[in-house]
Amino acid sequence: MLVVLLLAGQIVIPSYAQAPEILSPPESPFEHGYNDVKYLDSYFGTPGQKIEAEPGDKNVPFTVILSNVGTEDIAGINGLLSLPVEFSGASTSNNLIQADNTQTATSGTSFGLTFYLNLDKSMGIHGYSGTIKVTYTRVRENGEHTIFLDFNFKITGKSVINLKADNPFLQPASNNDITIKVSDPGSAPLNNVEVVIQPQNTSTSTGIVIDQNHWDIGNVQPNSSNAFSFKAFIPQSMAGQTIHAPFSITYFDGQGNQITTSRTVDFIVGPSTMSSIAISSPSYIMMGVMQNMTITLENLSPSKMTSIGITITPNSNGLKILKDNKWFIREINPLDSTSIDIPVFADSSIQGQAVNYDVDLQYTRDGATIIEKQSFANYIRGVIDISVHDIGVSEIAGKKMIIGNVLNQGNVKAVFGQVTVMPLDNSIIKQSSQYIGDIDIDAPVPFNIPINSDTPPVGDQKVQVTLTWKDTLLQQHTITEIDTVSFGTPTAQSSNNFNFNQVQIIILVAIAAGIGGIVFKVRKKKIPLEKKVQESS
Repeated sequence: MLVVLLLAGQIVIPSYAQAPEILSPPESPFEHGYNDVKYLDSYFGTPGQKIEAEPGDKNVPFTVILSNVGTEDIAGINGLLSLPVEFSGASTSNNLIQADNTQTATSGTSFGLTFYLNLDKSMGIHGYSGTIKVTYTRVRENGEHTIFLDFNFKITGKSVINLKADNPFLQPASNNDITIKVSDPGSAPLNNVEVVIQPQNTSTSTGIVIDQNHWDIGNVQPNSSNAFSFKAFIPQSMAGQTIHAPFSITYFDGQGNQITTSRTVDFIVGPSTMSSIAISSPSYIMMGVMQNMTITLENLSPSKMTSIGITITPNSNGLKILKDNKWFIREINPLDSTSIDIPVFADSSIQGQAVNYDVDLQYTRDGATIIEKQSFANYIRGVIDISVHDIGVSEIAGKKMIIGNVLNQGNVKAVFGQVTVMPLDNSIIKQSSQYIGDIDIDAPVPFNIPINSDTPPVGDQKVQVTLTWKDTLLQQHTITEIDTVSFGTPTAQSSNNFNFNQVQIIILVAIAAGIGGIVFKVRKKKIPLEKKVQESS
């Protein structure tokens, strides 16, 4: 019986104990435990301004962005960070990393807590984890609330950009190959690097021509470099000078910020020549026309040079020497010079480019035969041949205007054209201008400039028409035409009225005379008829 009672108790008691749990209602799916504060982002820098950081930095700001996602405003917000041991607080002595500000956040808004950290030099550049403890109070409630939020962040390292020429020494009167290295000695990469050379307006840069002005470098990793190359024609006048070339660089740093900065690369232009013969060449020749390129050879030594042989070879297929490229000069006296004319033709494929010429020299001096190699270069420039025609006066929409046509008979267009009319010889016309823009080839460009004067001009007026424009190198040119334009003879109103009145009087007298004659004839015919009637009666 005892065994039966024990077994019955083991069966009945668990069943009785579990019955209330089965009958209890389940938890509602609409009941959730929301937090008031939500983590959004964390980075080195202040709110709204991310910065790069690297191991060894001291007192660097670190910001955690949070949001009040609750239904009530919160106040008295304080933060405390828990980070790996390599991080320490910059403003506290007890190594607690506390926020330096107290925030208030309305419902639905975000806010930032900024901490100031010291980063140990032994740290690596990679991702780290941390925890922030946030304490706050709800507005219109008593009591403090606490929440712990885990987050990840990264030490980005710092990017540093440098520009340096591989070879800073340039040759004058030559088309130089230039290579510039973009290096990053920092600890973070340079991303999407773009380099642009900035124009120089100083007189020292006059005549320098480069074939490019914009380069996409891509990414530059820490402690490495990428390079870009271009060609630069340096005129003879730059010999012995230093060129400071300004470059603008745009890239994205480790935080994704777009950075624009500038760097200057220095170049040293060598002396005009180390040879006994100095070669002078024109800085440019014209494209699309046959012409003579004059080369001057100067004997820089105190000894006579004899039996001088010269071979000149251009390095471009677009430029042709129109005869044998070899010349012979009998002699050049000490410190004297001579010139040779080389017939050349440059086709349109090299317009706007610089062409190099290799020069082989052989001559005799002081009984010895000397062989030299030199080079020079010049720029291929299009032809702009502009003239002004058909200057006159026309009336357009009731307004008197000075008109004319501008004709470009060259082979490239001119740009930034402007026509100005100026009075001469006490003319009553005032100065005025009109911008006509590009001046294409073989197509007249008309101009019509409204006449400004205090009184309407009459008769012949002497004017000066000045046209300014810029060529492909944006150098300005000016031509001037002086002409006499006629505005006609003034009309004498009183004389015309007098003549008109005389004509009217003559016509009226003639009409009156005609009517009087007709009446006289009718009356003359009636008198005999009346006499005959009386006699018959």
